[in-house]
Amino acid sequence: MFANFKIPAVLVLIVLLLTLLGLLGWLQYRLVGQVSQGQRERMRENLRVEAAKFGEAFDRELARVYLSFQMDAATLRDKSWQAYDQRYAYWESTAPHPHLVKAVFLVDQDEKGQLRASKFNRAQSEFEPQDWPAEFSHLRQQFEQQLRANQASGASIIRNAPELVAEEIPALVIPVSNVPALSKQQKPEAASLYGYTVVTLDQDYLNQQFIPSLARQYFSGDGKELDYNLTIISRQEPHQIIYQSDSQTTRAAPAKGDAAVNILGVELNSFLSLSVDRSFRNESLPGGPGRLPLSSLAISIQRSPDEHASDPSTLGSENGHWQLILTHRVGSLEEAVAHLRRQNLIISFSILLLLGFSVVMILINAQRAQRLARQQMEFVAGVTHELRTPLSVIYSAGENLADGLIDDRQQVRRYGSVIRSEGRRLTEMVEQVLEFAGMQSGRRTYELRPTRMRELIESALAEYEPLIREKGFQVEKSIAQGLPQVMADQSALKRSLQNLISNAMKYSGDQRLLKIKATSPEGERNSREVCITVEDRGSGIEPADLPHIFEPFYRGREAKAAQIRGSGLGLSLVKHIIEAHGGNVSVKSAPQSGSAFTVHLPAADEEDGSDAQPMR
Repeated sequence: MFANFKIPAVLVLIVLLLTLLGLLGWLQYRLVGQVSQGQRERMRENLRVEAAKFGEAFDRELARVYLSFQMDAATLRDKSWQAYDQRYAYWESTAPHPHLVKAVFLVDQDEKGQLRASKFNRAQSEFEPQDWPAEFSHLRQQFEQQLRANQASGASIIRNAPELVAEEIPALVIPVSNVPALSKQQKPEAASLYGYTVVTLDQDYLNQQFIPSLARQYFSGDGKELDYNLTIISRQEPHQIIYQSDSQTTRAAPAKGDAAVNILGVELNSFLSLSVDRSFRNESLPGGPGRLPLSSLAISIQRSPDEHASDPSTLGSENGHWQLILTHRVGSLEEAVAHLRRQNLIISFSILLLLGFSVVMILINAQRAQRLARQQMEFVAGVTHELRTPLSVIYSAGENLADGLIDDRQQVRRYGSVIRSEGRRLTEMVEQVLEFAGMQSGRRTYELRPTRMRELIESALAEYEPLIREKGFQVEKSIAQGLPQVMADQSALKRSLQNLISNAMKYSGDQRLLKIKATSPEGERNSREVCITVEDRGSGIEPADLPHIFEPFYRGREAKAAQIRGSGLGLSLVKHIIEAHGGNVSVKSAPQSGSAFTVHLPAADEEDGSDAQPMR
């Protein structure tokens, strides 16, 4: 379909196709931008959902601790510490994270009405009085404030109770009280407070096991590497870092992450979520059932509306004492989406560039195919003419001789010389066509034997001796002594040298000088290369034609203008034959100064024998 295109038309087509590719690139750029925007919103929403799930899972385990260690007033009055031991054992055997609890303390009043702290001893199954731990200092102040308030009111009720979470420890503060069930027939009674169970959490286990486990569950695509960096800070002191998943690269808490959720809070929703959790079943344990009705849960939340105010975009409850800040591992979610967008653009534009390159290459190949087809047509026309001319001359001369029209002995010799010359010319053309056909089919093989180059050059010149005398050429030979042998197919290599000699004579013009030189680099006997140069003093080769002279059917403009006979196959065959022998051909030429073709052939190894070595 490209055969009728001329170069301007092809260039126009290339411009149109490249313009179309540019338009496709612009549309692809816009499409990738829209896709990236949708991807950003989708990733942000997914992150918010997973962050909310993380917060729910975190606080649900706190609720599990709360319900597992909540005791009724009778246990404290009767000092039935066996109930605590059973609760502790049940927690360790059923909880998903049993090492979350570090210790259990009991805070109540002694006989003198003073606050005291006791630590539960698992080995003895009892509470042992001890000094207040240093980390309980702030919590102890809250207990004392409540005690003074209760003494002032004259009743032991849940009033001015400490928060359920002591984040500085961290610990859960669980009231031990009698919470009467509500009834339609009775008015609700005040809940009497008898003490507090303080369950401390293991901060090391939180940081090394519990939080990383939840992080892998909710923020890891492959279950191994986290997609987001986690930072947990105190909401009261934002500069205090509780946990960092990538502490080596992050030195300070990020001012604003891709998402945030409040955690470390005891919420009603957490108890409701835990109530349907089949893994939590402890109704039969002493000290009151774990699945208490909501009316029996002793929960007191006292916080002013403005305390711990947070960003409205932050997930989780206001009761959370810690805040989890999520930042994408590449820096931010925006940067991650921008990185993906750049990758998509690079891939898209690479495909478009490849497509554009392919289009250009197709058109260039079409141009080459067109040029080759034209050269083939010219070759057929030229060969037809070249074959017809010697055949006509031979036919006419033979007819005249057969008819007895030539009686003079001198004329018979002249006719014989013409027949011999045209026959040689016809033979050369037929051999070139056959050689080219064998080369194209890939079936041409060469029988390589050790060959003396002096004898081969002399033989090639000897066959051209009559033509050289007839054309009046002067031949200058320079063949170095002691040239190494070459592994060659003698007939093929001889034809390649004859092609070079024929070309030199054909393009010499008025300068009837032919130079043939055979050397070994630096004149060394053991050199690994033999160089044969065929030089003329003719019209030379135009610089524009030099890159194409070894192409099949190619003929330079000067040769066409001078109407020099030829098929355009000679130099192509020379190059193919020499390369089949492991060598190469070089050329030096300048207009009106002549040309010099040099054949470089590898020398034969000394151990090479005379056995033939076929080569394709």
